Amino acid sequence: MQFSQTKIYLRTMDLIDLSQTILRDLPLGYGFLADQLRRAASSIPLNFAEGYGKRTPKEQRRFFMIARGSTNVVAAILDVGFRLGVMTKEQHEHGMELCDHLARMLTRFRRF
Repeated sequence: MQFSQTKIYLRTMDLIDLSQTILRDLPLGYGFLADQLRRAASSIPLNFAEGYGKRTPKEQRRFFMIARGSTNVVAAILDVGFRLGVMTKEQHEHGMELCDHLARMLTRFRRF
């Protein structure tokens, strides 16, 4: 199985899609938040893919935990954005659900 066919990777793409929607709607003056969201959200699938290709469970876990950390960063960005009033309650709740689910999946995932 390729990494791009895993449930985790597909879920990361759902978070990327939501992030893009949020980024499109951000008002001017919130570039700092846009940059952080863009980098943190893209870090999740990138680190998952890199970890998936590693040979040992120890190497894999390292990258999966980095991806999990980026998931926490995205959740914090969503909290900040919601608190600042630049995203809807629905976007915030959906994003938090995705982040929570991804964090749990990344913690449990093992290829070997």
